[in-house]
Amino acid sequence: MLDFFGRWATWGPVFLRVVAGVTFIVYGYPKLFGPQPGPKGYARFLQSLGFSPPLFWAYLAGIAEFGGGLCVLLGFLTRLAALVLAIAFVMFMVKVKWTRGFRMSQDAWAWYWALLAMVLSLLVIGPGRLALDHQIPTGL
Repeated sequence: MLDFFGRWATWGPVFLRVVAGVTFIVYGYPKLFGPQPGPKGYARFLQSLGFSPPLFWAYLAGIAEFGGGLCVLLGFLTRLAALVLAIAFVMFMVKVKWTRGFRMSQDAWAWYWALLAMVLSLLVIGPGRLALDHQIPTGL
């Protein structure tokens, strides 16, 4: 009976792309465009963590999350976007979340661990079906 799902295996990455992409867009949007926190508000948070220059890192994080999430969602430059998001999340997990422990709460890093696993999976397996990556000529 479970062999039925084998025919649908190429759709697995699409599910990962949609969930990860939407999540990163939702988290990145307020860092870039929102009044709360917005780039300056997020920069203040990053400055409290020792990031310097904080506004540069705030924009970089917002672009990585929003832009990377959009790319992952659309399946455009999926592996590159997944790599950028993985690096950003590892940095954030180590710098901010690590000392808070692995538990399911807003201030823990379990959520980030799950998102990291999603983007690492996309990095390895690619975008799956319905991806703009399939429209990019190979051999460039």
